[in-house]
Amino acid sequence: MYASEKPYKVYCYECWWSDKWSALDYGRDYDFNRPFFEQFAELLKTVPRPGVIKQGNHVESEYTNRVTNMRHCYLVYGTAIAEYCRYGVWLNSSKECMDGYNVQKSERCYECIDCFQCYGLAFSEECNNSVDSWFLLNCNNCQNCFGCVNLRNKSYCIFNKQYTKEEYQKIIAGYQLGSAIFVEGMRSRFNDFKKRFIVPAIVTHHSINMSGNWIENSKNIFRSFTIANVEEGRYSYAVFDAKDIMDYTFWGATAELVFEAVNCGIQASDLQFVNECWNQAIGMRYSMNCHSSHNLFGCIGVKNSEYCILNKQYPKAEYEQIIEKIRGQMDKTLYVDKKGRKYVYGDFFPLELSPFAYNETLAQEYFPIHRETALKMDYPWKELDDRNYQITLDAAALPDNINEVHDSVVNEIVSCDHAGKCNQQCTTAFRITEEDLRMYRAAKLPLPRLCPNCRHYERLAKRNPLKLWHRICQCGGSISENGSYKNLSEHFHTNSHCPNEFETSYAPDRPEIIYCEQCYNAEVV
Repeated sequence: MYASEKPYKVYCYECWWSDKWSALDYGRDYDFNRPFFEQFAELLKTVPRPGVIKQGNHVESEYTNRVTNMRHCYLVYGTAIAEYCRYGVWLNSSKECMDGYNVQKSERCYECIDCFQCYGLAFSEECNNSVDSWFLLNCNNCQNCFGCVNLRNKSYCIFNKQYTKEEYQKIIAGYQLGSAIFVEGMRSRFNDFKKRFIVPAIVTHHSINMSGNWIENSKNIFRSFTIANVEEGRYSYAVFDAKDIMDYTFWGATAELVFEAVNCGIQASDLQFVNECWNQAIGMRYSMNCHSSHNLFGCIGVKNSEYCILNKQYPKAEYEQIIEKIRGQMDKTLYVDKKGRKYVYGDFFPLELSPFAYNETLAQEYFPIHRETALKMDYPWKELDDRNYQITLDAAALPDNINEVHDSVVNEIVSCDHAGKCNQQCTTAFRITEEDLRMYRAAKLPLPRLCPNCRHYERLAKRNPLKLWHRICQCGGSISENGSYKNLSEHFHTNSHCPNEFETSYAPDRPEIIYCEQCYNAEVV
């Protein structure tokens, strides 16, 4: 994951985890005459870094990163426990899923976003426990449905109209689901259709006292997103199985007392200002890539150790004395970056210490900026590599229907429809692998026309932003306040306007009809 021009020593996965080297060999004394972050930056360029982040067992899943226990996966990221999955992020406990984002405990789902415990879904969003369906939005416990919104416990529905099993099968049989042109036409029709329906202010299940979005089985959550099985969490993103956390992104897996941390988990506790630490990482401060260790300060790459400062080990009592002294020194001997920003104890790592450029990180995905803005803010920026691929097949020349695709397509270098003219880190070209072709044929789906990067960004564009606005429920009584949706049931506020206020990830200028949880549930239950 490190570009060749980066100033780090990078080891392969097997070598970094081997016993043939020790991070303690790079230990050094702390210099109280220099800022802490200056000394940490020097250590960062000396200690070997792992080329990819992986935990557990991995079988034929070389092209994955920040993952745990993967089998036969390809270009999958930020995922724990997956089999035969391809091109996706956060596909936890899933199997044979392709082109997905936040697809949990699901199987054979394609182009799905924020779906949980589903099977055989395609082109669907915000669905739970649904099976063998296409183009669904906010549907739960549905089976054999097509183009539906806000349904519960339904089968054989097409665009929210009920059919018999025989009628449904006859209509679907007439659809050319393997055709790219047909699928795009249906996508456009469904996008228009879903505008007629209400959407919930927040997507949540079995949770209480929360704000944010995509929150499952959690309690006391504040301004957090993509959260599952978390109690007492604030300002966090993509965390599961954790307790008492704040400013924490990615992972969890039985973590607690975590503050200002990235990519940490597995029985982790009492972590502050850490990155990529796991497996009973306990009592760490300002550390990176440290594992199965406790009581570390300013360490990098330390494994199975304790009471270390800048990778040098101390007796417990001496360690505790030095740590107290360092905390005071960090508030007096400040680190000042090129922009004049000052850093003291309690601040996260300075931007200058980031191993990655802004546009190499998730920041560019959720808060995209252009090169000029990044340089103005002194954010590191990586220029895109020259691709110069020898394209052998234009995407427009791909067969329209999957049934017409010949096996030889796996030998082609296919152009991406965006041709590098987007702001989605387009690779300009891609390949259809043998496993891709097998899965597309099994699902009877047309081949993609975009490279994996562009497909990923297209999915992100369909998700709401990681931002909240204070709004009032748009239920006007018996109809929505804009008059375009007529309620199907009587609400607690009868014919008067709903008084409920909330925070939602739908901006005020968006066209969706936003209902509070009470009004939304009254309509869809």
